[in-house]
Amino acid sequence: MDTDKISTSIPGIFAVGDINTYPGKKKLILSGFHECALAAFGAVPFIFPEKKVFLQYTTTSPKLHKVLGVESPVFD
Repeated sequence: MDTDKISTSIPGIFAVGDINTYPGKKKLILSGFHECALAAFGAVPFIFPEKKVFLQYTTTSPKLHKVLGVESPVFD
């Protein structure tokens, strides 16, 4: 198990939640959500090999605000 990408020994196969184990894993739903995010980023090269993905936050990304149809906040 590659815990950076939550990938299995089979290329392109990812495992999250209770089905996977690794040293230090905590059986918490929060851990499963975290693993999902890591797996999603790990899967991008298989799904979109030509794309580079940038991590964006919904609280600060004008691009995501536009997609979501919300106004960007003004920070002092």
